[in-house]
Amino acid sequence: MTPSSGASSEPWFEELAVVRGRVDARLESVDRVLAVMSGKGGVGKTAVATNLALALAGRGLRVGLLDADLNSPTVAKVLGLRGRPVRLQGDELLPQAGPADLRVQSMDFFLQGSQPLAWDGAEGEGAHLRSALEDAALADLLAQTRWDELDWLLLDLPPGADRLTAAGRLTSRMDAALAVTIPTEVSLLAVERSMRRAQEARIPLLGLIENMGSVVCPRCGHEHGLFREAGAEALAEDTGTPLLARIPFDARLAAAADAGRPFLGEGASEAADSPAAAAFAKLGERVASWRPGGDRP
Repeated sequence: MTPSSGASSEPWFEELAVVRGRVDARLESVDRVLAVMSGKGGVGKTAVATNLALALAGRGLRVGLLDADLNSPTVAKVLGLRGRPVRLQGDELLPQAGPADLRVQSMDFFLQGSQPLAWDGAEGEGAHLRSALEDAALADLLAQTRWDELDWLLLDLPPGADRLTAAGRLTSRMDAALAVTIPTEVSLLAVERSMRRAQEARIPLLGLIENMGSVVCPRCGHEHGLFREAGAEALAEDTGTPLLARIPFDARLAAAADAGRPFLGEGASEAADSPAAAAFAKLGERVASWRPGGDRP
């Protein structure tokens, strides 16, 4: 996106085909692109995305992680990267070096403190362009970041049933998606809408993750049921999507995220051997072997 040089104050946008060409060219050195989505906030999607990235990196894979939530980015906070300045080399953006050699890019690095993004302008003049502005900014983060060679690039998408398809318009390299839910009727309904949208757009669903269905006792280490409303099995069956993992809630995982400490791998928290950590490691093992066009894990 570049500003218009004419009399109009409206921004000028590239044709979608040009945008896709720029993004696709940048991602030529990336083996697999995986979006992590939910359709609903509050299900722990960023925890899944960051810990899956760490689990893959722990298997010796080269992993990039893009926080695609431009308005409320949290990946930098979870990984202890907040406050780092934007890295530039010429006209290229460089990702930040995260734990386990993760390559991380986020709008958080462009913002000061808790500064919000203002898409609409001081007088609200850009309100009708908000969606296009967001798409252009996300395309720039993808296309201008020098990812170099990666085995995996994970996109942590914001909530919303349309977020995966919106990102999918920007590149032909949307290889697959993971859906994250908690076992409540409200969450399952919202996440199913996102999964149906992915199927309509012919974006392969790699699997469904049930998060926080149980809780780990901090004293005895045993798991106990947390929700009694519903399970993810029926949604997995109805959508023809494998239920790849059940991640128990562990308060130590939340504490590690708040402190910016990795939950897995070198420098991990004291809960590295917990059921939650074991579930993430198993998820990484199942995802690591998948390739576009291959059988789902």
